[in-house]
Amino acid sequence: MERVLETERLYLRRFLPKDATALLSMNNNPKVMQYTGDVAFKNIHEAEQFITNYNPYDQYQMGRWAVCCKKQGAFLGWCGLKYHPEENYVDLGYRFMEKHWKKGYATEACKGVISYAFNKLRIQNIYVYAQVKNEASIKVALKSGLQFIEQRMHENNLTNIYHIKNSFVFVKEITALTTHPVRHKVLRQGKPIESCIFTHDELDTTFHIGLYYYDELIGVASFMKNSHDFFSTSFQYQLRGMAILQQFQGKKFGQLLLNEAFKILKNKGIRFIWCNARESAVNFYTDFGFETIGDSFQIPEIGTHFVMHTTTS
Repeated sequence: MERVLETERLYLRRFLPKDATALLSMNNNPKVMQYTGDVAFKNIHEAEQFITNYNPYDQYQMGRWAVCCKKQGAFLGWCGLKYHPEENYVDLGYRFMEKHWKKGYATEACKGVISYAFNKLRIQNIYVYAQVKNEASIKVALKSGLQFIEQRMHENNLTNIYHIKNSFVFVKEITALTTHPVRHKVLRQGKPIESCIFTHDELDTTFHIGLYYYDELIGVASFMKNSHDFFSTSFQYQLRGMAILQQFQGKKFGQLLLNEAFKILKNKGIRFIWCNARESAVNFYTDFGFETIGDSFQIPEIGTHFVMHTTTS
């Protein structure tokens, strides 16, 4: 039985078939279910089917995890993360059996999950949605370090939304020289470091941004005033040298880097962006809103590329 994470008194793991009885009991308590919007299981078979069919662990590397007491191994409730692919956000949820309320288990579990999300999964933002009448859930969110950001209707209920940001990750403008180590490791492996110097790097109109994780530079991107013949727009900027260190790829750091970069571009009045995208990166740029134009082409010693473009508005 693999433990996902541990805290002082608790450990969290995936749901197991043996949890069905406890889940059935917990979800048939009206006090537990009052503010959830969920429907209670009708019988043990429904609880077992829920566990059998619950699959976000492998799909998203996260999910709601069973919370167990270290001493007795007893099932106390659940706590964990849920990814919403349509809106592209992660929420933190928690539900405990009534007999285990007011013992600090929910807050302890939430803090453990947040630490795991930021350090292991490298998630950037976590949200809690709590109905305004659900005072206990709100207290847990606040004690766990989340802050209130807004109130709105959610699933037909007036809901408070709380948020916590991964403070170990930040973006700032950097010099061209600072980009070279990351460019070299990701884009110019095996080539001289001088190959990381790009035309227009040092122009006043060019800017470079760096993505830091625990003060380590893990990603870079450069934006240069440069026009492509494919486009008639008079004021164009080219994205060049975007790179995320290999061990941090696939964790949405690239998306975070571009999100922050586009805020800077908007502030500078820059609306049209194009890039020469490597074939392996086309899907990433497409997901971010870029479109391909023209046929593929070769850059000597680097490989197949496509011209892609988008706007910041």
